[in-house]
Amino acid sequence: MLDVVFIATLIAFFALMVAFVRWCEHIVGKEDVTQVDPTDDADLPGEDGDRPDPDLETASTAKTPEEVPS
Repeated sequence: MLDVVFIATLIAFFALMVAFVRWCEHIVGKEDVTQVDPTDDADLPGEDGDRPDPDLETASTAKTPEEVPS
């Protein structure tokens, strides 16, 4: 009997989640997705004088706790 209750609860949960997603799509709309142009390179760093800041520490130059003098 416990198996039947578990399976019914599981099915009810997934039915509720499907209904929730459909309700959210109804509110927001399916056509609100922004299309990304893979050929658009305007946001890549290093172009048009957009250089990374040399004063920032990168992962390769960061010191571990053992390297920091106490």
